[in-house]
Amino acid sequence: MKMKFTHMPIILVVIALVLSSCATPAAPTPETIVQTQIVTVVETQEVKVVETQEVQVEVEKVVTATPAPVSGEVKVLLIGKPDEDGIDPLTGAPIPGVGQLETMFEGANPNIDIQIINIPWGSGATGYGPKTESMIQAQEACVYLMPGAFAYGQRGYLENLDPWIANDSTFEDVWPGDYLEQWRGWGPGNPDNQWALPYSGGNRVIHYDAVLFDQWGVEPLSQHPTLQEIEEKARAMTGINPVTGDQNYGYWYQGKYINWQFQAIAHAFGATWGQVNEDGTWTINWDTPEYLQALEWLVMMSQYTPPGALAADAMPDGFLTDSNVVAIIPEGETGYYLSPFVADPSLAERFRTTYNLQGPDGKGGLFIADPLAMATSCPNKPAAWEVIQWLTMSPESQKYNFDAGGNLPVIASSAEAIPALGQLIDADAILNQNAFAERRYPWASSEPRFALQAAIEAALAGIMTPKEALEQAQAETADWLAQQTSGSGN
Repeated sequence: MKMKFTHMPIILVVIALVLSSCATPAAPTPETIVQTQIVTVVETQEVKVVETQEVQVEVEKVVTATPAPVSGEVKVLLIGKPDEDGIDPLTGAPIPGVGQLETMFEGANPNIDIQIINIPWGSGATGYGPKTESMIQAQEACVYLMPGAFAYGQRGYLENLDPWIANDSTFEDVWPGDYLEQWRGWGPGNPDNQWALPYSGGNRVIHYDAVLFDQWGVEPLSQHPTLQEIEEKARAMTGINPVTGDQNYGYWYQGKYINWQFQAIAHAFGATWGQVNEDGTWTINWDTPEYLQALEWLVMMSQYTPPGALAADAMPDGFLTDSNVVAIIPEGETGYYLSPFVADPSLAERFRTTYNLQGPDGKGGLFIADPLAMATSCPNKPAAWEVIQWLTMSPESQKYNFDAGGNLPVIASSAEAIPALGQLIDADAILNQNAFAERRYPWASSEPRFALQAAIEAALAGIMTPKEALEQAQAETADWLAQQTSGSGN
């Protein structure tokens, strides 16, 4: 029994050793594994990213350096603005002189010195056309109010504004409809150029004196009057007024600007002046049956006009007053009526406004949105571009044009610039006539216009028959066009 108890501890030790050698080894600690995962991979990635970003930022700083603002002197030719501040004799409203426009511009563009040269519209040899020509030739200005932009662009005197528009990220087409496209045209080496931007708006509408119509018992003009309607109603109201006993006249025309009224009449008869050819030359046809019908009609209508109409360059005496004696007054221009209408809406209720005559295509009347153009000779074109944009696009400039001369705003937000316009009784015709106007005549400031003007005057004066007058206008126009083709007209 003793021996058995004596070996028991030894046996237990041996068994324990055997079991321990057969057991699964203990798992290693995770220290080494954690160190291996963290290692320096993350540190290497962070260093590389930071270094790459620092290099790129340094390059960007060099590329996006802020350029110096454009600056310097820019001379601008404007037409028909008031030289000094004044007072409207009809309404008593203040009329801002052109100096106020300069002040407004330089307040918004302090680095540019704008110098405005202001001339009257005039007529004939003393009109704006000869003065503009002499200034272009003498390189006297950078920016021009340019009704004849097509002709000057065709001759190479104007800057194509397409590159300026493309390179200016702030430029926006703020004009309604096709106003901007109206000033695209042919030029040397490029058949499609943006010669100008719309600046000064207007229209050519027909007015009628609602009081005279009522006194004569004649129905008011329709919103889109026809040649027949005008003829019948003008004839009915020429004579001694049955209520007042005054001599009344049914019709009116501005003899010195008769071409525009004549074009509306002719288009209503189906006439078209011609076309711009692919090479930029013009084909013009005055001596056609439709133009002959129009001139014969106009000569016939002259018997219903007051004395002095042929020599007139404005509206009839008494227009917008109780002393008016003319019933139908075509070719109403905004400078004559718009500011007075806004100041005293009762005037608009007496002197009603309709759309101009329309041709078979639904179009009719002169498109009025005189533009600003940049001369190729301009020594400071970056500043001139800023001038053109502000004058044509800013609400401040557009409101100045209205306050100074009754011009309609050309920008799409015109109702916002002058809210009172939309409240006039005939706002539809006043605001939308330009949408129905013919495409801008490219010859509007060129010799074909003046050849036809002289011929119409001769026919109205009885010096020539309508046929003879148109033949003369056609011959003079053809001679001038031939000179342009040969290059001697430049």
